[in-house]
Amino acid sequence: MPFKPCGKIQKVHDALQVQADGWTLGTLVIAAADVPKLLNGHAVDVQFVQERPGREVFVGRAGTARISRSGRAVNVRIESRLMSAPLAAVRKVLSGQQIAARLSSPAPIIDADREQAKSIDHDLVRSFA
Repeated sequence: MPFKPCGKIQKVHDALQVQADGWTLGTLVIAAADVPKLLNGHAVDVQFVQERPGREVFVGRAGTARISRSGRAVNVRIESRLMSAPLAAVRKVLSGQQIAARLSSPAPIIDADREQAKSIDHDLVRSFA
């Protein structure tokens, strides 16, 4: 199954910052206290942090992170979006051997039979309004 790059995971202090393409509601973070739990196989929360000038910092839950079934990747789920980073790369980021681990998401699966059954001009605008 093909994967496409969609962000990265970096170490910030002892926490992990998740940078997902298209995410605009704040900074995504796996808390420093949750990193050992994640590496031990537990599901942990991914938080989003919003810093607005003159207001208190807001922290909310954006999704979850856990080790994959194969044990070779960290799966991050934000809303309905699934992204993965190789566990070996995440461990290197945590130890300081690597700056970032690449996040990838599975390419969308297209139903070719349904697409071919549509007429060639099915989505064209047919009127001048």
